[in-house]
Amino acid sequence: MVSAGGSAPRAVQTGQALAAADTVRTQSQSRITMACANNLKVVLGPDSVITVEGLLAAETQTFGLRLLDGIVGFIFKGSGGGVQVRTPSAVAAVRSTEWAMRWSNGVSEVFTREGTVAVSADGGSVRLGPGDGVDVSDSGEFKPVVQWRPPRIARFGELLGADW
Repeated sequence: MVSAGGSAPRAVQTGQALAAADTVRTQSQSRITMACANNLKVVLGPDSVITVEGLLAAETQTFGLRLLDGIVGFIFKGSGGGVQVRTPSAVAAVRSTEWAMRWSNGVSEVFTREGTVAVSADGGSVRLGPGDGVDVSDSGEFKPVVQWRPPRIARFGELLGADW
């Protein structure tokens, strides 16, 4: 479902363009895969809500969104631009990588499958490399950066599906 600026939600259609301030919501058994400029693919998992912030900086072609609930995965094979994602507790910013971010129960979880991801919050900032993950509490406190174990990575994969 997508809604713009408080308008009534409507079903997402294949090929539909999204604009800044659009909110996209998935239901419990659904996923949405969005093809964006610069070879960026965004996968929104079940029971997730994002608000599109749009192009944050024209000169860097950085695309922004706000993750309000659920999980979103990114595959970015482009040579230009980047992605910035905000949750209530953290901001993750990347260029040309594969990663995912989940907001659930007051915790931001960030995992990097390939490349590097910079994560910042009130408690500081960290960089994640391939296989690294970090949790950030709703107060901005970082847990240690660790290599995620296969079951946790598999859980993200289950939520995001084959497109991620």
